[in-house]
Amino acid sequence: MGDPCFLAVGSDLARPSQIEQQEEMSRLEDYLEVIYHLIQEKGYASTVAIAENLQVKPPTVSSMLQRLAAKDYLVHEPYRGIRLTEKGAKIAKSVIARHSIVSELLTMLGVQNDVAYQDTEGIEHHIQPVTIKKIEGLVGFLRDNPKVLRAIRDHIEK
Repeated sequence: MGDPCFLAVGSDLARPSQIEQQEEMSRLEDYLEVIYHLIQEKGYASTVAIAENLQVKPPTVSSMLQRLAAKDYLVHEPYRGIRLTEKGAKIAKSVIARHSIVSELLTMLGVQNDVAYQDTEGIEHHIQPVTIKKIEGLVGFLRDNPKVLRAIRDHIEK
């Protein structure tokens, strides 16, 4: 039998696992989210600014920009700029909305802002649309019913 470290090109083992695919999509979403925010704040997104925001090196950003462009999430013209396509902007807005909803729920529950931010970063990419819809409904209910929110916070802070 061959060395298990070497996978046959056509084998099932050579295909990316569902976890690897989810991790890849999370990275893509992080890039789209940062690019969207930079464009909204500055009017443009540069490789250097993206690298600083994501704490990666500019060559890593350049490589990811090529992958995002190949998937039709953005148009990148070197030395001219980055523009999200409709498809890329839609995903970025979705990630931002999920982030906002999860973060608001955590802070409503009394989680400190820095912890809520870190937890939200981990949760936002792994939550199903049906779940985010339920959380959104709960957040709306708690916003409209501050006495209920207070009772919940009192209960969980005991």
